[in-house]
Amino acid sequence: MPHNLLLAFDIGGTKLAVGIAPVARFRQTGTFDALVKEPIPLPGTPDVVTQRLVKIGRQLLAESNGQLAGIGISIGGPLDHLTGTVLNFPHLPGWRNIPLRQQLSEAFGAPAGLDNDANVGALAEHRLGAGKGAMSMVYLTISTGIGGGVIVNGKLHHGVASGAGEVGHITVQTDGPRCACGNHGCLETMASGTAIARRAGQALADYPEQGAVLRQMLGAQSAPTAQQVFAAAAAGDQLARMLWEQTAKYLAIGLGSIIHLLAPQTIVLGGGVAQTGEGLLNPVRRNLANHVFYIPLASIQLLPAALGHDSAVIGAGLLATELLNC
Repeated sequence: MPHNLLLAFDIGGTKLAVGIAPVARFRQTGTFDALVKEPIPLPGTPDVVTQRLVKIGRQLLAESNGQLAGIGISIGGPLDHLTGTVLNFPHLPGWRNIPLRQQLSEAFGAPAGLDNDANVGALAEHRLGAGKGAMSMVYLTISTGIGGGVIVNGKLHHGVASGAGEVGHITVQTDGPRCACGNHGCLETMASGTAIARRAGQALADYPEQGAVLRQMLGAQSAPTAQQVFAAAAAGDQLARMLWEQTAKYLAIGLGSIIHLLAPQTIVLGGGVAQTGEGLLNPVRRNLANHVFYIPLASIQLLPAALGHDSAVIGAGLLATELLNC
């Protein structure tokens, strides 16, 4: 049988995904013959998760017509893409200095590539999604945190220590809350879904006479979600509108720094918060006009991501195709 198949692995904080497809077709379409998604097996340690990935991968290979050519792996958190080592995956226990690429490569007897979820998400959106055709693109995933990936001259840019694209740690408010990275006022601490919920909870406490619509949506919940803040803002709640406009302002400050540094053709916003679509993009565009003057904003596309929740596993598959230079 020909060595014509790829395996794509995506490891998240609460779920994993494994997909299989013919290499040549996947490069063009990003579609899997089979895609398995399931919760992370407890306790979530490297040995338990890796064993589960290997089991699923072998099952998919046994049901497919062909043999494995290569593997792509996506995981969140700091890593070294050159050595294939996960330096720290903070969402699960024990994930420090794990040679994940080597482990999966040896388990399947095939070459493997490893990158973080934001980078492979950028790769997927650039090759097959909203950024298709752009020579330069920046991708932001705005969810529990904020991550990013940078495409320069059609290729992923990793920088020193695989650190390029950490857009969530651009400072947007110097006296803002302390971030887990150690800095204060990072974009992630001001505009992620977690940050929106935190700011909304504080605003409801500070202004007890305001936010009637948001309070009604909240019900018995202890804290509002970013989605509830957006929905309340769309329904006319003035407190929620203020919170959403602040979010757009912080994002615009961060994006303004990115634009002045890279002047990308396209900026793509993905993740749960960005699923509000033009409800987020329109106020971000409006606020960008207050922060970017030197570079014509009309020449830069600001677009919603096209690939949804599967962008990381699709990107992992594309990582395998690029590894094989197919």
